[in-house]
Formats: sequence, C-alpha cells, structure tokens
Amino acid sequence: MSHASRQQAPKPVAAVPVLTGSGSFHLEQSLSPIFGALPDDACAHWGRLPVLEQAFLESRQNILANEIWQGTCSLDEPLSPGDEGGVLTVPQTIFNLVNIMVGVGALSVPNALKMSGYSALLLVVLVIFITGTTAKWIGECVDVASKSEHAEAVPPSARDFGFLALASVGPRFSVFINLVTVLEVWLALVTFMVMNGVNAGLVWPDSSPASTIPLLGAVACGLVFVPQHIFAYLSLISTFSMVVAAAAMVGATYMLRQWADPYEHLGEAALLQIWNIPRSVGIIVFCFAGHPCFPGVRSSMKAPSKWKDCIYVSFFMAFVYYGSFGFLGYIVFGPYTAQIMTDNLGSIPGAARFRLLASFCFLLKVQLTVPLLLNAIVIAIWAPRALSPQWPPLRIALVIFIGTVTVLVSLCLADKLAVVASLAGSLLVMITSVLFPALVHLILWRRYRAERIDLCMKVQYAVVFLFGVVMAMLGTTSAITDLMK
Repeated sequence: MSHASRQQAPKPVAAVPVLTGSGSFHLEQSLSPIFGALPDDACAHWGRLPVLEQAFLESRQNILANEIWQGTCSLDEPLSPGDEGGVLTVPQTIFNLVNIMVGVGALSVPNALKMSGYSALLLVVLVIFITGTTAKWIGECVDVASKSEHAEAVPPSARDFGFLALASVGPRFSVFINLVTVLEVWLALVTFMVMNGVNAGLVWPDSSPASTIPLLGAVACGLVFVPQHIFAYLSLISTFSMVVAAAAMVGATYMLRQWADPYEHLGEAALLQIWNIPRSVGIIVFCFAGHPCFPGVRSSMKAPSKWKDCIYVSFFMAFVYYGSFGFLGYIVFGPYTAQIMTDNLGSIPGAARFRLLASFCFLLKVQLTVPLLLNAIVIAIWAPRALSPQWPPLRIALVIFIGTVTVLVSLCLADKLAVVASLAGSLLVMITSVLFPALVHLILWRRYRAERIDLCMKVQYAVVFLFGVVMAMLGTTSAITDLMK
C-alpha cells in the first residue's frame, strides 16, 4: 500500500482497536500474528463481527505463541485483496485448531459421563465425527464461496461466517449468524464466571460465590483495558497454567487409594442412562464452540489443500484430551462427580497441594479468558471508530453494564453450571458448529459445483442435520426444564 493511499480519509471501521488494547493497537495489528497485515478494506470488514472470531482464537491463548512460532510476519507488507498466499504452515494450522478446541471445558466432561454413563464416551466420538465433518465442510465453503459475486469485495483473509452466510443466503442470514455468535460468546462468559466462582472457593475456602464472582467480574472488566501487547504475555502464562492444572489434577487422582469404579457399584446404570443423553451432548458440543474461527484459519494456510489433514489430526488430539479427561474423572469419582471436576479434589486425602495448584491455575486460565470474551461482546455492540478515542465514557459504561449483568446472571446460575453449558451447547453451539456449516455447504455446493451430490454425501448431510436438529430440540428443552427447577 502506497504512502499516498494511507493518507486518504479512513473508512468508518478501518482500524478498529480490538479486544484489549490501547488506542494505538488496532485491528490490523492484532490480526497480523496469524493472518498477516491486512488492507484497509479488510479491516473494515473484520470490524463488524470477526472480532468475535479473533476473541475465540485469543481465548485459547495462541496469539503470542504464533508470533514466536512464525517469527516472519510483518506489518509493513500488506496483502492485496486478491492475494491467496497464507502464512500458516501445516503444524501451525494444527496448533491453531487444537488451541481453539482444547480448553477448560474438559472440567465438565466427567459430569457428562456421570449423567449418561460410560456410553458418553461414544457421544464424544459422535460429536467429534459430526463437528469434524462440518469443520471440513467449512474449508470447502470458503473455496466455493470465492466464486460468488460477494467475493470480489471481500479479501480472502476476511471471509468469515458472516461472509459465508451472505454468499449462501443473504444479508439477513448474515445478521442472524452474527447474533447467534454473540449470544454464544455471552453464555460462554456466564459459564466461565460461574466456573471461576467454584475455583475461587477451592483456593479461598472461606469465600462464597456471592463474593468471589462479583470480585472476579470486576477484575475482568478492568483487564479489558489492558494494552494488547501486555495481554499477549498474560495469555502465554494462561496457556502454561492450563497445562500445569491438568497435570496437578492427574496427580491428585492417583493419590486416591480407591477409585469409585462406578460399574462395580451402579451396574448397568454406569453404562447408559438414555434419558440424559441430550444433556450430555450439550455439554460435549459446548467444548467445540470454535468453528467461527475456522474460516480465518483456513484462509491463512500456505497449503489450503492440507486443510482436511489438519482437521483429522487436531480433532483426534481433541478426542484424546476430552475422552481421557472424562473417563479419568468418572472412573475416579463415579456418582460423586461434581459439575466441575476441580470441586472433587477436596475429597482426596493428602491432595491439598494438588487441589490448590489445579484450582488456582484453572482460575488464572479462566480469568484471563473472560476479558477477551467481554470485550468481544462490547465491540459487537459498539465498535470504536477510526481517529476517535477508543474508550469514551459511554463505552466504558457499556463495559461496566455488560459485566454487571453477566455477574448477576452468573450469581443466579451459580449452582447450575452444567445446565448453562448444556443450554449453550444445545441451542447456540449446535447452530454455529453443526447446522450452519452443513446448511451453507449444501447451498453453496448445489449453486456453484457442477458435480451431483452422491449417495455418501447425502448420508452425511442426513446424519448431521438429524443429529443437529434432534439434539438441539431435546437438549434445549431439557436444559430449560432444569433451569426452571
């Protein structure tokens, strides 16, 4: 981009400061570690909703790690709108995908097995297959949508869920999927605040959620204003904390002299409780809420043809992580498995240090994720304008208002963590990670591909749509019923 072009009047959202950051850290810079530098029109497009996708990405704490991994990105070499070249190698792409999918949601997976029995491991496999299939379809959608008339105005690096909705159905569908994504982020925010209330109670036994949730919520609101270049280092600490916490939890379980072994005590009830399957599916699907990030990752690959291979590897790693966590938690604690696994560590004699370490590290991990989600919601409601203060008084008040509402809702649902996660997974993540990619893929394939849909593809569509619709209806109904109790 020439110096003269940079002197032109900015577009309305041409350099949006995102997530956490000072007025000098703008959207173009925040995306550069993963996507490379973007032209102004790309930044204008990214300023509408994809900040939510970037928030998901950053909530997995991979921004600084990507900078260290790549070491070659430059802010002085912008991509042209037609440049198809990406910056992510296959290992970097897998790293991104794993960081998007793997997180603190694992703390609730043992509870999913408690509700449905060991058969919930098969549900993990089924969810992996369904969401892995839709993840592959997202890559194909990005390719096929590039043939639409809307592609000329949107650079490859800026083709997100909103773009796919626009290319397949129209602007109203784009608004709808954006709204669903915002609600999904907000429910994730509520879930994380409730989760941290539990962790805080383990770190400070004399405290209660009524005091810790508002306090941690206030801290999260304050962290929204931390400059992004500082927060990147905090994100790296957060990733390390999750690894330490997971190791501490495994160590604590091996200090228990006798495991619960639920099948020995519960018999067939430990294998299958069919009436709880929709609840368990909602919790498991909630762990795979990162699909809105995938178009950006896919568009940033150096070798887009390797997208399916990256999906296979990353989803297999996610299966190992969630499956192992769920199985270990359930076989150790059985019918006494809590809504969040750290809550069970207090029952292990001699494991006080492991419990404190795991709870504190998970608290730190979640606490550094909450500001990213909170700021993403603020930006979706009120995106800052170029050449204007990033934090005018009313925008600061908006942060405080959203934080206060979220804290109040979290307090009301402090004892219903599993229900909130199941509701978010069944109602919202089921849309963004299952139904939306399948519908867009079907529409774009029929519109722009010459090949007929063969029998194998029809079966895949049928399985995905049937699973998504049935589980969304049953899971949402079950979650709302549980909320009313």
